[in-house]
Amino acid sequence: MGGFRLTRQEHELTFLYNTVVTECHDFSGHTFGFEFVDYQSIISLVHPENTSIDVIGLVVAIGEMGRDNNDKKNTGSTSKSKIQSFGLQLSVNLWGDFAYKMQHFIDNNPHNLHIIVILQFAKLSIWRDRPTVNTYFSVSKLFINTDIDEINVFKKSLDGDDRPDSSANTFTLMKSNKVSEHDDFMVKFQLKTIADVSEPVDKNYFIIVGTIKGILQNEQWHYLACSNCNYRAIRPPGADEKPDFDGSLGGYECHNNECTKTETSGVPRFMIQVRVQDNTGTITLTMFERDGKYLLKKSAKELFDKAVKLGFSTHLYPGEINALKGLKLAFKISINRFNVSKKNNQYGICRVSDDEKLIEELENKFTNSRVGNSQSFDIGEADTETQDNRILKDAISGTDDNITPITVDKNSATSLMKGLNTPTVLKRNLEEVFDLELNEKLLLSKTPKISPEGRINQLVVKVKLEKNG
Repeated sequence: MGGFRLTRQEHELTFLYNTVVTECHDFSGHTFGFEFVDYQSIISLVHPENTSIDVIGLVVAIGEMGRDNNDKKNTGSTSKSKIQSFGLQLSVNLWGDFAYKMQHFIDNNPHNLHIIVILQFAKLSIWRDRPTVNTYFSVSKLFINTDIDEINVFKKSLDGDDRPDSSANTFTLMKSNKVSEHDDFMVKFQLKTIADVSEPVDKNYFIIVGTIKGILQNEQWHYLACSNCNYRAIRPPGADEKPDFDGSLGGYECHNNECTKTETSGVPRFMIQVRVQDNTGTITLTMFERDGKYLLKKSAKELFDKAVKLGFSTHLYPGEINALKGLKLAFKISINRFNVSKKNNQYGICRVSDDEKLIEELENKFTNSRVGNSQSFDIGEADTETQDNRILKDAISGTDDNITPITVDKNSATSLMKGLNTPTVLKRNLEEVFDLELNEKLLLSKTPKISPEGRINQLVVKVKLEKNG
């Protein structure tokens, strides 16, 4: 668990294959074993982050779902809420199935004027001195207006600021500051190919669709971040690393002027260099913690701690990261001031989407936008545009993970011929078009003329067929 404890018990119970479990009919203890934490200890940052907590409260605000995804097992889906108890409020993040459970309750109980929730085995996180209570994978338990003693007693205790208005819901809907995934990828930013963004011209954000073909394993896969603001943590010269109670490394400094801490702990965060390829080229992108954790379903700290436990060097790439290879994704990339001034085209990833429907929409959008610009040419009465495009895709898919495919003119099949520069491939292509016998010879007597803009002005092809005598 990387130093995170679900209970304060020092012992654990192990079930073997021959363990016998018998139902108890006279149990006198608490059914669920709640240990509610006082809000004040959380708000004042007194409660430690390495132990799970139980909280109960009245829901006073609910945010929009964080992802436009219908997959209920998607751990990236989140719902932000605020719960209140005796005048104090806590921010709560419900992830994955828990977010959908809350949304389902609201949808099916539109006239329920007040919602009491219990979140058991939750994880406390503190960022920039702001505490948030989060569900912890599938371990947490969420109770919503359940008919149990703890919730019924809490309802009766509501008074003063907590008493719900008899004529209105007690919760409000919070507007999310985040742009929806669909709008971020389909509306706000321009869709580009890798060839389009190969040279950083201006600061901007763009959308590309590509497949992760390789990982640059000669680069560091993580960095140590300030536990308070995620800015890079720096260890002073001569200072020793001191493990904190939660497994992070103490003895670091944060030089972020906006951070409230100067002495901090270093927490491993993802910084993975991936090679992404589409049908126009390849490019190196940097993936950070949020997207790495979303795709790998593990944090950098979990992989870091595992390497330390096994005695491996933390500089070696964990095998789990190879799961990124072969993923076809939509990427929102950032071209920043450094990229432009240094002419560096290694961009950072701001957001990824593995939504197949969204990726298909992006590809259709890209195809439709270029239909009017595409040029085709005839050899006799045969149209070879489709076949040339297929050869282009075959040539690119056959490249090595870290090799950039040939640069081609996007609007010209002739550029494909020039880029491949392989007479045998061209001959085979034309033979297939004309359905020639294998012993027939093909001679290309005239090459196409290309305008300065790269478009085909005219193409005249004469084919001479000779039989072997």
